[in-house]
Amino acid sequence: RNPGVDLISAKTVPTDPAPLNVLWNAAFNSYDAEARSLAGWKTPGTNWNIEVLPDDEALYADHQVLRIDKLSYGGAFKFEPDQLPRSPAHSFVTFGIYARSSVPSSISAAMRYESGSIISSSSHSGSGDWEFIAMSALYDKDAPYFYFSIDGDVDVTAPTFVYGSAPATPGASLMSSSGAKMAGTLSMGLAKAYPPPEETKYYWVLPKNSGNYFEVDTRGEPSKTIIRLNYRTADRFPRGTVVTLLFGEAGHRVKDSGYIKLKGGTDFISVENSAITLISHGSASWTEVSRNA
Repeated sequence: RNPGVDLISAKTVPTDPAPLNVLWNAAFNSYDAEARSLAGWKTPGTNWNIEVLPDDEALYADHQVLRIDKLSYGGAFKFEPDQLPRSPAHSFVTFGIYARSSVPSSISAAMRYESGSIISSSSHSGSGDWEFIAMSALYDKDAPYFYFSIDGDVDVTAPTFVYGSAPATPGASLMSSSGAKMAGTLSMGLAKAYPPPEETKYYWVLPKNSGNYFEVDTRGEPSKTIIRLNYRTADRFPRGTVVTLLFGEAGHRVKDSGYIKLKGGTDFISVENSAITLISHGSASWTEVSRNA
């Protein structure tokens, strides 16, 4: 209840909210014009039209700008985040959105205050420039409700929502080790895997921390065989890591063994442009997930 006041002693320390944008799809990816829907957001009513502007309009990298045409009927368009995670430990919320409009009072942030009443932020001035429309206040934990109230034509981008009375973080999105949902494209690392020295020719080592997909480059040598992967402790991948070996050439073999357990005990023999996917047990052992040869 006293944001910005931290008392630290040998007996106790305070806690601060995680400064993470918890909105799913803050980048406004995957707008479906035909279905009039946007992943992670509620778009009720029919008194609006949305257009996704070209990438060169972006205010933040990889964040789409939506042009919202507010039609002249049906009251305000309430643009509301969907599936917002709850955080009962916090009494405050801070949220906002960048908006650009030539219409005064075209957009404001609104929420249900702890008393149950609806309160709102300052509105856009109508300057025609980007303005950050935001608020921070105590919220109703029993019936939390947060939205952007749109009463005029406006461009919007980079919404943010954090629990606690903390600085807003527009242009950032949550990716947590406790779990996350992707609304955009997940690009995986693609690296090369080369044959080992002749004295350990069956013991291949994938370059650690280089990605999850590996193009097997045998340097033109035929009929290579893999019996073990990343067998040394220092080279092992964390438990649960999934890797895919991509073979451009036919005739190479991944051999079923005590260290690489393949489906049905059947060796994988590559054909042109084939692949096998394995999962690490955090040791020197791997298990097949799938293959396409």
